Amino acid sequence: MIRERTVGETSKFIDVLTENLGVIEISVKGCKKINSKNCASTQLFAYSKFCLKKRKDMYYINSAEPINIFYSLRTDLQKISLASYLSELVLYVIGSDGYEGNILKLFLNTLYFISNGKRPLELLKSIFEVRFMSEIGLMPNVFTCSNCSEYVNEGAYFIIHDGIILCEQCYSVNTDGVIKKISPSVLCALRHIILSEYNKLYNFKLSKESQRLLSDVTEQYVIIHLEKNFNTLNFYKSIV
Repeated sequence: MIRERTVGETSKFIDVLTENLGVIEISVKGCKKINSKNCASTQLFAYSKFCLKKRKDMYYINSAEPINIFYSLRTDLQKISLASYLSELVLYVIGSDGYEGNILKLFLNTLYFISNGKRPLELLKSIFEVRFMSEIGLMPNVFTCSNCSEYVNEGAYFIIHDGIILCEQCYSVNTDGVIKKISPSVLCALRHIILSEYNKLYNFKLSKESQRLLSDVTEQYVIIHLEKNFNTLNFYKSIV
């Protein structure tokens, strides 16, 4: 569950990211009552199994069972702020028409690592940003130089507006667009995030300097290509 809106004193609407239906809105009646059976299952960021009924264009809950409620998110402002940013990204892009991809898997895996604290939050943010953009068809080309088509082994210049890289030999100071010079380690990290299987996606480390550069590059790529500034991202950055 990635967003909720209160209705009256005891009910709410929730937006749920699903595997096959995209993001759907569900009406949850009486979930704020003390004896509600659906309270835990419909918490923000809870991963739950729902049995639904549909009337007209609205879904209603028949029953719900929590699978993982990611409790530790609610005890750390930085963690829940990052999770809120990831939710805003998903809500901005994914509608209710369904989406073929691994967005749900990416979201849940990232929440898991945010929750358990075994990876730096800054690194998890970048992993989600790059893989999410790749899953929705906006994967950057960080493999070959856009000018000479040679595979780049050293550092490169990332032309963020175009989602391409130029090698040292082809780069010109007159190149247009937002440009970031990226180190070999950051270039390698970008390639790993794009290409890795999900069981290996989070299995790498960067120095703090490289991590900061990667974070700057990936969030600018998201903002420029989605043409939106995210308030949740601004808040997250204000508290880290």
